[in-house]
Formats: sequence, structure tokens, C-alpha cells
Amino acid sequence: MINWFKKKVISWVREDWDSASNKRSKRGLEENTIGTVVPSSRLQQNGMNFTLYSASGGYIMEYNTYNHNTDTRYNALHIIPSDQELGQGIAHIITLEMLKK
Repeated sequence: MINWFKKKVISWVREDWDSASNKRSKRGLEENTIGTVVPSSRLQQNGMNFTLYSASGGYIMEYNTYNHNTDTRYNALHIIPSDQELGQGIAHIITLEMLKK
């Protein structure tokens, strides 16, 4: 039963891989091109991540990072009012979060 399930999963992955390879070749891309797409979970493991949400009267910036030493994820929400320049607000938030470390 387990071997049957493994074979089904492997064939499903191969079909998906072949389908993706065909799509790449139809677009004129080589199989071994530089600039492959990295899964998003791999990108979120390191560094800082932030998401900007538009809100009534300004923006909300969600900041999160992962600490390998303590195996914890830190999340914070910051508000950027509409009377503040967006770029300056983001710069202040990143500076504040870096100083907290």
C-alpha cells in the first residue's frame, strides 16, 4: 500500500515537472537557465520581510524576521500616516527595527 502511494506521488511530481519544462521550452527558455524561481518559503527563512497594506488615512507595514538562535519569528505592525512621506516612513521603521536587534 505504501509503495503504491509513493509511486503515485512520484509520477504526479514527474508529470508536474514535465509540464513545467514544456512551458519553459514553449517560451523559448533553456532547461538550464540562470535565474530560476526560488520557492517563497526558502526566501522567508533569512533576513527581514515586510508587507505594506493600504489603509484609510495612511499605510500599515507588517514587519517580520526569523531568529535562528532562538528559533523564533518576530512580527510587528507599524502605521505610516498619510501626512508622512511613504519612503521616509519605511526608512524609519526599518531603522527602528534594526536598532531593536
